[in-house]
Amino acid sequence: MSLAVARSEQFAEHGPLLVSGSSDIHGSVHNDTIVQRNCTLHIRGNLLGSLTIEPGAKVTVEGSVEGKIVNNGGRLLVHNKGLVACVLDGPPEAEACGVLKINLTNLAANYETLRKRAEAECAAVVKANAYGCGIGPVAQALVKTGCKTFFVSDLAEAKAVRAVAPDAAVYVLGGFYSGTGLAFAEVNARPVINSSIELAEWDVFVSSSGWRGGCALNVDTGESSVGLSIEEAAAFAPRVHVLDHGIVLLMGRLEHAEIPDHPLNERQFGLFRDVRRLYDGVPASLANASGVFLGAKMHFDLVRAGAALYGVNPVPGATNAMLPVIELRARIVQVRDLAAGKTIANNVGLTAKRRMRLAMVSAGYADGYPRAANGANGKLHAIVGGCRCPVVGSPSMDLLPIDVTDLPDKSTARPGSMVTLIGAEIGIDDLAAGVKSSGREVLTRLGHRFHRIYYTI
Repeated sequence: MSLAVARSEQFAEHGPLLVSGSSDIHGSVHNDTIVQRNCTLHIRGNLLGSLTIEPGAKVTVEGSVEGKIVNNGGRLLVHNKGLVACVLDGPPEAEACGVLKINLTNLAANYETLRKRAEAECAAVVKANAYGCGIGPVAQALVKTGCKTFFVSDLAEAKAVRAVAPDAAVYVLGGFYSGTGLAFAEVNARPVINSSIELAEWDVFVSSSGWRGGCALNVDTGESSVGLSIEEAAAFAPRVHVLDHGIVLLMGRLEHAEIPDHPLNERQFGLFRDVRRLYDGVPASLANASGVFLGAKMHFDLVRAGAALYGVNPVPGATNAMLPVIELRARIVQVRDLAAGKTIANNVGLTAKRRMRLAMVSAGYADGYPRAANGANGKLHAIVGGCRCPVVGSPSMDLLPIDVTDLPDKSTARPGSMVTLIGAEIGIDDLAAGVKSSGREVLTRLGHRFHRIYYTI
């Protein structure tokens, strides 16, 4: 029996375990545990008592946590059955404007759904901080689900993925520019080359450094104006006959893949197929998650799953094959009655047409809650006490007005209680449709003032 295990059993008998430094316990802890400010605790077993985490403290548990968790501003990481079971991040729940939950089990299930449907390798797009969901926990969960290839926005994100995926292929969509070569080499990332100038810069770095990490070529086959032209791609094709040419992936993008019968899909497929023939032996990638549902011919060697991983419907108008990943709840800070004709200023733009009861919720456009061009007009809703209530007016920077006049039980709308803004009843796509936006935009705008919980079930 290790000293750490004996120590935990001793504290189970004599009261709470108080961690005031750095502690590594080999075994399960049965007592209540308090980890003080800026201290660390690593439990290589289960935590069966309650856990209190003070500001700046870091706690890692290799098993399960069964007691009550009080997080006062620290960080908790729980490893259980191969996935990250629970990570608490951001400000303490009691101090935050709301709680954002990311279901990593459903994220992994969405990846599996796309992987099984695709007749090619399935890569994960975790650009823009995993569409605002948090690149570290998301990438870690995907790695343990079997994902071997990632696409990120920039080198900073490449480093974040590399920290949890030491063996994965990491592509940087932002491309390559002079002076970044050593950083690519250090993190073992591959730039996605979007222009002949970038390719020339890359060649200079490779010839001077001897780096053999490889790069991807992005070909513009449509209207995006991002990537090599068809003519440029054809002109560069002979280099693949040279030993160590360094091109490890040929990429394109379907710009209207979410519309199955859009005529540009077939045109882009034909152009990309013709270019691909010039790059014999180089793997190719054209389809995103929406393109997966257009048929196997679009899949080539690699498909790139992005927003669909986080629950956004890859085929709008059809039944969503993806599971919900995001739940967002915010706190009621004030409940007030308005007489007919009463107006609320502060950019809310609301004039009561009848006697109304309003719940003011602690989330606004500063937190990424979308603003409709002409106000919500009954298109946006929140779940209050299990009932669907309309959002009225427009969100201010910090507040969202919700009409709770018709609640059967008025006591469910009271200061301090939580309402659901995104969840099983109100999906990301529902919110996006209400403001004529996209699920991608809603996701990436979610702010950092929320208390975040990453979990598996």
